[in-house]
Amino acid sequence: MLSEDSWLFYKWFNDQRVLEDMGLKHALFCVSVEEERAKVSKKLSSPTDRDFIIVDLVSEQSIGWAGLSHIDLRNSSAEVSVVIGEPQEWDSGKGTEAARMLVEHAFEVMNMHRLYLRVAEYNARAIECFTASGFTVEGTMRDDHYHHGRYASSHLMSVLRDEGGRR
Repeated sequence: MLSEDSWLFYKWFNDQRVLEDMGLKHALFCVSVEEERAKVSKKLSSPTDRDFIIVDLVSEQSIGWAGLSHIDLRNSSAEVSVVIGEPQEWDSGKGTEAARMLVEHAFEVMNMHRLYLRVAEYNARAIECFTASGFTVEGTMRDDHYHHGRYASSHLMSVLRDEGGRR
């Protein structure tokens, strides 16, 4: 990820279709491209974040973002995020491929022991993606966010290094 990629994040995180099923507890909408550029610059200099742009190798187009955050070197753990920001790429398997590559990178290159994430219970596409990447549900955060006029829950999912990140 480069600071020039700020406009991609601005575009993706201001698209209601992309945000719809993320189960956000806070708004991701940016006030401006400059604000997004500041967020990207902060992430780039963070010792606890590693972020990657997902690129379709055929079209050479940027289609999403994958990252590790809250990297805890003492406990060898990190939080995983994968977002396909281009709706026409949904259900193509590219999110699952990106998740698998990120898991492999975290375990094989960064020597992580545990990866975890939070996913909205109604986001079947994401749950399927992460399950296919080796994650299992380890718990549920009941009614942790408000979505479409009601409270909804999120699942906590994780995968351990010795599970290989593959199923």
